Amino acid sequence: MSQHPDWFRRADAAILQHLVEERPTYLALVANRLGMPADYAQRRMDRLVADGLVEPVTEEVVYRITERGERRLAAYTEREGSPEAGLVAGN
Repeated sequence: MSQHPDWFRRADAAILQHLVEERPTYLALVANRLGMPADYAQRRMDRLVADGLVEPVTEEVVYRITERGERRLAAYTEREGSPEAGLVAGN
């Protein structure tokens, strides 16, 4: 049984990993660097914000990972390995 909530996707882990490495950053850059459609990246980012894993930093909507997000990413990486860039919607 997974220790991650049903809604958590590989794409979410990739976003969290990107924010660990390149924080804080704009959604458009996250989507571009990870090869995700912008609308899909926005939906995933909104979900991550709703769960407290990332937070907007400025009114221009620059995101950074939270401590809770770092813990979730560490648990995911330990179980699933590092998320890879170039993900497609639905992963």
